[in-house]
Amino acid sequence: MKKIKLFSRYDLLVLIVISALAIILLIPNLFTSDTLTATISVDGEIVESVDLSKAAGFREIKIQSDPAVKVRIENGRICVIEAECEDKLCVNCGWLETDGAMAVCLPAKVVVSVDGKNADTESPDVITY
Repeated sequence: MKKIKLFSRYDLLVLIVISALAIILLIPNLFTSDTLTATISVDGEIVESVDLSKAAGFREIKIQSDPAVKVRIENGRICVIEAECEDKLCVNCGWLETDGAMAVCLPAKVVVSVDGKNADTESPDVITY
């Protein structure tokens, strides 16, 4: 009777290499900041800055712009809930709750962005070749 091997020595080596790569890729996530700050600006000027990590409950802010925009802050996240512009792309962005997330209403010149405490602004987001 012939004995069947489930794993060979090379299968184990491939499994160890893949596991090591996964651990190496997850290490930067351990050192990221949990403090998120939302910034609302109109025509390049900051209107309001909110610490999302301390935001409890919900709060609505009506931004005085043309067309008008309404923003909701709720349980550590922010979104544009209402806009008087035609396309409403900023409303379709949904909830912003991660570092680097952004909603922009071009007709109203309103930018809602979320930044982490230790955000590295000098490094690129994506590199393509």
